[in-house]
Amino acid sequence: MKKELLAEVEGRYVRSCCSIPKYGIVTLQIYRIDSQEIRFENHCPPERLPERFAEGVEEGVYYFASEHGIQGIQVELLDGGWHESDSHKRDFMFAAILALFKVFPQKNEVQEEK
Repeated sequence: MKKELLAEVEGRYVRSCCSIPKYGIVTLQIYRIDSQEIRFENHCPPERLPERFAEGVEEGVYYFASEHGIQGIQVELLDGGWHESDSHKRDFMFAAILALFKVFPQKNEVQEEK
């Protein structure tokens, strides 16, 4: 399988001004692959990001790809930042989505009425 590096990006979902603090940071490498699949690989050591949070990253990758019709990519989780009391699995899902938006920006196309 051939793969071409598209980007290395960081996604940060950090909120301290709400009643439930949120803290999730991820570093991802995104590759174009010669397949229509969406692949996810976790290369982050568990002491840097526990498995329960890496699962949130994976969920975010698959959700983003399905919602935006993206195929043929491999996303590799390289690093993460978390906080014992402020981090939750969902924070890492959002962090992954924010990172992917940097590579695949949302299209704001206005369609003409016929």
